[in-house]
Amino acid sequence: MSTEPDLPTLTPRLVSTQATMDRLISAAHHAFATEGFAATSLDRLAETAMVTRGALHHHFTNKAGLFEAVLRRIDAEITVELQEVWLATADPWDGMRSCIHLYLDAVLRPDRKRILLQDAPAVLGVRAFDILAESGFDELVADLQALAEANRITPKDAEALAHLLNGAIASLALWVAESDDENRHARAHTTLAALLDGLTV
Repeated sequence: MSTEPDLPTLTPRLVSTQATMDRLISAAHHAFATEGFAATSLDRLAETAMVTRGALHHHFTNKAGLFEAVLRRIDAEITVELQEVWLATADPWDGMRSCIHLYLDAVLRPDRKRILLQDAPAVLGVRAFDILAESGFDELVADLQALAEANRITPKDAEALAHLLNGAIASLALWVAESDDENRHARAHTTLAALLDGLTV
């Protein structure tokens, strides 16, 4: 007799529940990105996702709850994008620099910018920043610590440096997003590169 534990299986009900939530999050992502949080109609969202208004409230309570789910989904997508770049880069410091620049581009992408940088602070308050800042923070500190120990960067306080970088990127992203000046994006990258250059030994 096999002693291997039984593997959990997804029941049709669980699969259906996840599919419903995925449809709602996808529909809400598109609506929030194009129309904004305030103008998005829950009735229209439910119709687009082919669910009842009751199902929407059952899974996400209200529009703010659905908005937070969209925010977390975007954050997870960005994490995957960064991991792909990190794993494809042989040198740890080059990988770190590439991921930091990529993150700035990722949050400024047209289908994300309005959600992350305009509506999130108004809808979720400081929790929006906490969700984005805390995601992967421990890994960032560990990677910076490894770079410091390898004498690739001069700052030795990895935790403080991680907070500094998070704050700098968030501030730059907000600065770019608040203006129609197309040069701001390039200027943000140039200044970010200068900041990172200043950390090297």
